[in-house]
Amino acid sequence: MIKFKSIAEQRLDCAFKKVQEVIRKEENYLSEEERQMTPAARKNLGKGKSGEAAAAYHQYVKSFAMLVLNSGLVAALLFAQGKANKTDSKSRAYELIISHVTAWLKERGLTTTEGKEAIICLYGKLSHEIRPATLEAIRFLEDLKRVADARLYKPDEKTEKNG
Repeated sequence: MIKFKSIAEQRLDCAFKKVQEVIRKEENYLSEEERQMTPAARKNLGKGKSGEAAAAYHQYVKSFAMLVLNSGLVAALLFAQGKANKTDSKSRAYELIISHVTAWLKERGLTTTEGKEAIICLYGKLSHEIRPATLEAIRFLEDLKRVADARLYKPDEKTEKNG
């Protein structure tokens, strides 16, 4: 029996893979000893560049769907591209968001390219052509936010609650 996945299941699978990619990239910067530690123990060592990038990704992906909803897909992606062009450590988070969203849109057939080239492709479309891409991007970002909440360490939260 062949089982087909619904679009929602495909979207969630893609979101999970993209967050796993962020985790793998963060772990590439860790020593073997640090890899064996829990995220809470790693926090006590201090945040490195990779930890900052993952934390920034988690923070930005939580609010990016609302930015798309308020400003539109192209404007939100252009905002992210402007932030990604900076040289600080958090710019990598915006690069990943652009990459992940446009890769999903390409997989769904809503754009022909990925990354920054996809923004140009989307910019040239009429409003009735971009509406499905905007709705799909918002749905994908909601799933991405859920997976990031579950899988990425949240450094601002306390690991223990004091009475």
